[in-house]
Amino acid sequence: MIVETVGQRRVDAIDARDLRRWHGEWSAPLEEGGKPRIAAARMAVIVLKNALIFAAGCRKAGCPELLAILRDIKFPNPRPREEAPTAFEVIAARKAAHDIGHPAAALAYALQFEGAMRQWDVVGKWVPLSDKKPSLVIEGTSKWIGPMWSQIDTNMILRYTPAKTQFTSGAQVVLDLSTLPMVIEELAKVPVEARRGPLIVNPRTGLPYRNWYFGEVWRRVGNITGISKQVWNRDMRAAAVTEARQAAAPTDDVAKIAGHANKRTTSRVYDRDRLEAARRVAQARITHRKHEQ
Repeated sequence: MIVETVGQRRVDAIDARDLRRWHGEWSAPLEEGGKPRIAAARMAVIVLKNALIFAAGCRKAGCPELLAILRDIKFPNPRPREEAPTAFEVIAARKAAHDIGHPAAALAYALQFEGAMRQWDVVGKWVPLSDKKPSLVIEGTSKWIGPMWSQIDTNMILRYTPAKTQFTSGAQVVLDLSTLPMVIEELAKVPVEARRGPLIVNPRTGLPYRNWYFGEVWRRVGNITGISKQVWNRDMRAAAVTEARQAAAPTDDVAKIAGHANKRTTSRVYDRDRLEAARRVAQARITHRKHEQ
């Protein structure tokens, strides 16, 4: 988006008028009468801001000044999302994923919803070979970074550090998968000999899903189940937190399974505390779900 709308420009010749005009182009509807793409424009601004932060740190001429200008401009923010799938919609989505030959996607949905995991923490992501993180999964000019079967121990405990907090709080999440009914149902369908390598693999390629294709599978699942097109796959995590709160699970426990830093907890928490928090949340949600039936 930035390359197409901005092209080649001298940084020291850019001012607030340019930035506001570009934002207008980034947020313009794709078709006449369509909705403004506020979220897309916000992402472009974030990318530009991070590029300028890096360049300013490298003492590139004009970058500190443009970064200051960008920070002073107040762009409209997208409204908070309110959409979230219900447990019963997730069950339907899992069935539909199996029906169209994507059992790994069904497992991903279960982990996202019951484990309150972000999409990229479940499916992983493809990055350029130049990325510093090591990987054993390489295709062409990219490599994959994501969860492996080896991260689930013999006691069905999954430990991972969310990608979003890896370089900030570094909070680790610990989940007891044996307390998550949907996950157990999906794991029972995975042969033991297949439990190696990347956790979620596209059966069409034998490699982890590309982000765009995982989204395409979700769209197909939505068409089959009738789940609103306004509900994104990424809303699974919000749905998990919402259900946990409705089930009266303690806020601190929910924060731990979601990998959120919390001022009321210490910076270092024992694995046992995180694990017990995850178990309490899982039990509260299961009880709540039964009452909703």
